[in-house]
Amino acid sequence: MLRQPDRPVSFAPRMIPLGITAVLLSAAILAFLMPPAVAASVAPYFGPNVQIDVPPAYRASFSFPVPPPSIVAGTDGAVYLAFGGWSGSPTGDDIYVTKSLNDGRSWISPVRVNDDSGAVSQIQPSLSLDPANNIYVVWTDMRGGTNDVYFSKSVNGGASFSANVLVNDVVMNSQSEPHIAVDPVNPHLVHVVWTDSRSAVTGPDIYYANSTNGGLSFNPSVRVNDDVASTEQGQPAIAVAPNRDVYVVWRDPRSPAKGPDIYFSKSSDLGWTWAPNSYVYNDPGNVVQQDPTIAVDPAGRIYVAWTDSRNTNTGPDIYEAWSASSGFTFSASVQVNDDVGNAPQMNPSLAANAGKVQLAWADYRTGGSTNWDIYTASSADGVTWSRNMKVNDDTFSTYQVAPSIAVDAAGDVFAAFTDTRTTGWDVYAATLDVVAPTPKAGLAVTVDQGANVAFDGSGSSDNFGIAGYAWDFGDGATATGASGTHVYATPGGYTATLTVWDDSGNTATDTRSITVRDIQAPVPHGTGDRTVDAGQSLYFDASASTDNVGVTSYRWDFGDNSSAATAAASHVYARPGAYTASLTVTDAAGNSATSTFSVTVRAVSPKASDLLGMIQVLEAIIALLAAALAFVGWLLFGMRKREQRPPVPASSRPMTPPREPMPPLPQAPPPREADPLDMTFPPTPPNGP
Repeated sequence: MLRQPDRPVSFAPRMIPLGITAVLLSAAILAFLMPPAVAASVAPYFGPNVQIDVPPAYRASFSFPVPPPSIVAGTDGAVYLAFGGWSGSPTGDDIYVTKSLNDGRSWISPVRVNDDSGAVSQIQPSLSLDPANNIYVVWTDMRGGTNDVYFSKSVNGGASFSANVLVNDVVMNSQSEPHIAVDPVNPHLVHVVWTDSRSAVTGPDIYYANSTNGGLSFNPSVRVNDDVASTEQGQPAIAVAPNRDVYVVWRDPRSPAKGPDIYFSKSSDLGWTWAPNSYVYNDPGNVVQQDPTIAVDPAGRIYVAWTDSRNTNTGPDIYEAWSASSGFTFSASVQVNDDVGNAPQMNPSLAANAGKVQLAWADYRTGGSTNWDIYTASSADGVTWSRNMKVNDDTFSTYQVAPSIAVDAAGDVFAAFTDTRTTGWDVYAATLDVVAPTPKAGLAVTVDQGANVAFDGSGSSDNFGIAGYAWDFGDGATATGASGTHVYATPGGYTATLTVWDDSGNTATDTRSITVRDIQAPVPHGTGDRTVDAGQSLYFDASASTDNVGVTSYRWDFGDNSSAATAAASHVYARPGAYTASLTVTDAAGNSATSTFSVTVRAVSPKASDLLGMIQVLEAIIALLAAALAFVGWLLFGMRKREQRPPVPASSRPMTPPREPMPPLPQAPPPREADPLDMTFPPTPPNGP
């Protein structure tokens, strides 16, 4: 029997530690050559990182290579996380499970999974959930003196775990790097794959076993890789499709001329037999492909990602390929990391859900300032990928490596990784919330001018919680906080806007209509007591009246049953006396104010101008009389002139017949007093005989 070291380092990938050591040394050199790069955060981004390994787990387990935690998003809204943590000298490194009920903002106290009592190491956990969100965990365990794969299960949300069960059926040599998946239809069918060094002939191989009774026991182990040479296969990953096919990928150097490649196999009979192995990416050169990870989306499409050294000028990169044919063929591979320098990337982790594929990895692109960081990218189809986004929020030159990624049904992303920002190795988690909040600014309201208006945005909601509130009251004033009050000094209509955001920078706004009633009356101006003579025009002007909004109407009451409805008016008082006049001004809201004043109208004697008019009338009458007398005189002059004309001779007179006798004269009327204006003319004297 081969004696194992105190720390359970896997024997399978013997070449991997050397490769990673070279990468880390190269990265240390690059730290002095690469300028720091700082990218502005663009929403949505990952929220605050949260440390997971808290007592009773005092720090993360550390071995080489660094074991990643394992994170899964449940269908119950919880996020589950398994990690290796150091519990102190009595028990050493143990397996812990914790969960978050508020989408990664906080985590419950970790619960120890392994039930051994010795101070041996348990590391490399892998976690899976069944449709009821029961928890299934496998890990590498040294309690038997060698590396073995153990299993445990929780059916109460992680409050406690079942008795540990040995998965591998041979306990010699090393079994490590386990990975687990649960059948989507039958939760009693549990699939486990691991690296196994039981065969001295074929070297470390990929082995598989399943349980058909929910993990109470496991069936005999089955070798998955079908090569016959003594090559070192390792780093297996497993996934189950919606049609219950089982897929496994691993690192395989069986072809020396090609170097380590990513191989694939599938089982269409629930894990009892396995198809011939095939390449995921058949590269033409002798370069290293390693660190494979696999995910299957709800439509059954397979995604595989890995670390790839094909580009000598850019260092190891992250590549991905997909298959829509249940693994018979894979697409051309696509580079996911978008940096253009020669910084290395490694440790990819895949998840597929909610119409998106999410990939996370360790990245040294800013090694000159922050050392190793965790980056992520997403894709809707595995063909094109989004810009890369940094996950960890520290700005120190520390290590963040070995990520694990998960996606929930809403498309939110959860990442866990190992981190040295504090005191040694720890486990941190971060959340990328892609769902915007739902703001509630409140209902429309009508208030009086100067009144306190209450604002309450606490009815707003977010899938992960609101991180902040900002109010714009629409009058130039602003405030922060979920609730508060505000006073509107000026009446009118206002639109108050509430903006809310979450920890990933998603924002949303809602508005609320505020109608502020005008309760301030106008101030009338233009009145004041006055005195005027009767008949004199008096001018009134109220245009100087004021209002906080504006005067809309005027009314003058002159006190003599007459009025005017304009700002300015003229009025004549016909009779002398004392009058009480008033001015009423009104604004648009109907507020009005009245100012009264006295008008004294004096009685006055005729003025010179009036006498002049009378004299002018008399002059006109006299002129008419003079004209009449002149006419009469002219007539009298004409009559007298005819009387003085000489008689005409008889011989020159024409013969006239004899005259008839005259009729008797009428009686003369009684005498009357002579009228000096009598213009009766005397009778014409008779002509000669």
